[in-house]
Amino acid sequence: MIRSAALLNPASWSLGVKFTLTLVVVSVVLIALAVATNVQATAELALANASTLVAETGTRQTAVINGTVNLASEVAFDFVESNIDSLNGLLLRDVVVGSAINLPDVTPGQMTTLLREELLLPSSLFEGIRLIDRDGGLLAQALRSTPLAGDPAGARAPAYIAGSNAALRGEDRTVSIAHVNFTPIVELVEILRWRDGSPLGYLIARLDNRRAFFDALRQPEGQDIYQISTFLYSANEVLITPAGVRPDMLTASRSVAVDRGLAGQDGSAFYSAGDGVEYIGYFTPLRGLPLALVTQVSTASVIAQAQDIVLTRRFGAVIGAVALLVFAALLLNQLVTPSLNRLRRAVLGMSYGDMSAAIPETQRRDEVGALAAGIETLRDHVQGQVAELQAGVEARTRDLNATQEISRFAATQRDLQRLMDSVVNLIVQRFPNIYHAQIFLIDADGQDALLRASTGPVGQELLRRGHRLGVGSVSVIGQVTSQGQVVTARDTAVSQVHKRNEFLPDTRAELAVPLRVGETIIGALDVQSRERDAFSEAQVAVLQTMSDQIAVAIQNARLYEDLSRRLQDIEERNRAATLRAWQDFMRERRAAEIAREAGVASEANFGDLRQTALRTGELIVGRATPRQTIPVAVPIALRGQTLGVVEWEIPVGVLSEDRLELAKELAARLALSLDNARLFQESQRTAERERVVNAIVAKLTAQTNINDILQTAVREVGQALRAPQVSIRLETARDQNGSGAATSNGHPVNGNGDR
Repeated sequence: MIRSAALLNPASWSLGVKFTLTLVVVSVVLIALAVATNVQATAELALANASTLVAETGTRQTAVINGTVNLASEVAFDFVESNIDSLNGLLLRDVVVGSAINLPDVTPGQMTTLLREELLLPSSLFEGIRLIDRDGGLLAQALRSTPLAGDPAGARAPAYIAGSNAALRGEDRTVSIAHVNFTPIVELVEILRWRDGSPLGYLIARLDNRRAFFDALRQPEGQDIYQISTFLYSANEVLITPAGVRPDMLTASRSVAVDRGLAGQDGSAFYSAGDGVEYIGYFTPLRGLPLALVTQVSTASVIAQAQDIVLTRRFGAVIGAVALLVFAALLLNQLVTPSLNRLRRAVLGMSYGDMSAAIPETQRRDEVGALAAGIETLRDHVQGQVAELQAGVEARTRDLNATQEISRFAATQRDLQRLMDSVVNLIVQRFPNIYHAQIFLIDADGQDALLRASTGPVGQELLRRGHRLGVGSVSVIGQVTSQGQVVTARDTAVSQVHKRNEFLPDTRAELAVPLRVGETIIGALDVQSRERDAFSEAQVAVLQTMSDQIAVAIQNARLYEDLSRRLQDIEERNRAATLRAWQDFMRERRAAEIAREAGVASEANFGDLRQTALRTGELIVGRATPRQTIPVAVPIALRGQTLGVVEWEIPVGVLSEDRLELAKELAARLALSLDNARLFQESQRTAERERVVNAIVAKLTAQTNINDILQTAVREVGQALRAPQVSIRLETARDQNGSGAATSNGHPVNGNGDR
């Protein structure tokens, strides 16, 4: 019995069955139309079809506009509910309220920014937002475009007047409809009330005509076979139409359809407008708006089109087929389109983020019902995916923030031990699933990985014991330092590489990442968790990136320490070289001539001051003398070495920090001048040696005879060195046996070197 009832229910039929039955009906009607092919019947059918199409168009447009306006009203209401304290704070900014009332201090600029950021998004349905106090004063506004010329503001604004009247009636919101220079203005007015119910002001949201009305009122291109026109009309004679305000539209708006729509009626009718044209129209009031929607088409245009078909085709069957196809399309549309439209609106709500709305048509047993069930399943799946993705994004963001913080610290730290201690502590602080972290560095011979940094009291005990693990040993650290790859013990109870540590009995998962500089493994970062399989692939990737940065930071810290030691060694060598150079210079120039005093000797005893300045290398100030002067000893220092002391007596009245700084600066300049003089004298001696050598070489190269060369050589060398005896001996095989020849001071001598 139930199965038979289901077969008789068209809602349970498949689309194929419905389409087949529709074709059968079309065929029957086609045969009937083939018999009766008169123009009148065709015109009547065309008018009936046009009436149906007009009604469906008006119904669809009404639903779209109602949905759009309701959505805009909900957005405005939600904004007021979410920001009521800020709105009241601005409205009562200049009003003295009780101390128990705590309202935020909001400026008009801040409110304007809030209105723009929350209500004037790119996808917003609003053209502009205004906040007006109860006296009509404009407190804040945010506009998407330039205001209309002549747009009334303040207490003269229609929206303010409508809001004031609604407040007197005890309403919380209302709608204002007006026009400026024939441009329609539809504004939603939210009445802001104080806790005692008294109105404080009005939030006025002006709808975007194109998004709220014009897009819905326009007919799809290529589908408007009758040139259907739709407009909205208000009781105060405001016309809203996407084609703009035209005289013919103003005339057509004066009809019985407008009157019945404004009276709250809906339906279809044939009527004549003020222009004398007969129309087929559909009229209905808009829910929550003082507007009537009228969709109409002139009967003359419908009949003319039908007659054109008859005249051009000339075959009654063709005419009937066309009319039948229109009827069939309308029939199929009536059977399928409403359900699909409801599903479309549900899917559109899902695209806007509304996942809680019920999916219609799921009880149907045809393809539409199957589609609705599929959409419902898809929605549930998408909800789960979104929740999972949000959790993943939050975890990823947390890990990336932790990585950035640790990387920034590592990049700025130069002390190696402090760097490693801080890094492991930051890792434990920033990653909730990690309770212990440590860093191992491979020793100089590459045999063991030494624990260099570890967290908590356990880490301090391990460091005190000098904890180490062999490279390549059966342990997570041993494997990662030998292989250079990430090693993970996801469950320490069954892991083959995890080496249990008596100080860390709570470890259930362990991860070790190599610290790599280029192709060299310098150590490993080891982290441990109390949870099994605690490290996701994303977290492993984050820790790998962090380990690379830590390795570079460790290498930089090592290089910095090595560089500091080298610089210190260079400074020590420079000081030693400076001391040796001056010692050699003083020996060469006779210390008695260089180490001497210059200037006017003082009667004060500078012995103690001089020795203290030489020993400490610092400026020493003595005690005042009976002559009302203060002795000062300033060391002459050059590259860390003290060469001597400059001694002054400065009157007590003029001694100051500036004078002492001047004394130190003069002593420093004196040291540079002395060193420059030494270097200049050394360069002169070097130049003199080069000149003598070059002169002798020039004389030697001018000779071609060996004897002449030898004679010239001994003569010039003897003169240059002021040597009384110079000998040059050329050895041969015979000479090595005790005989040979030599030249001395330019004269031949015997084989023994005697004259």
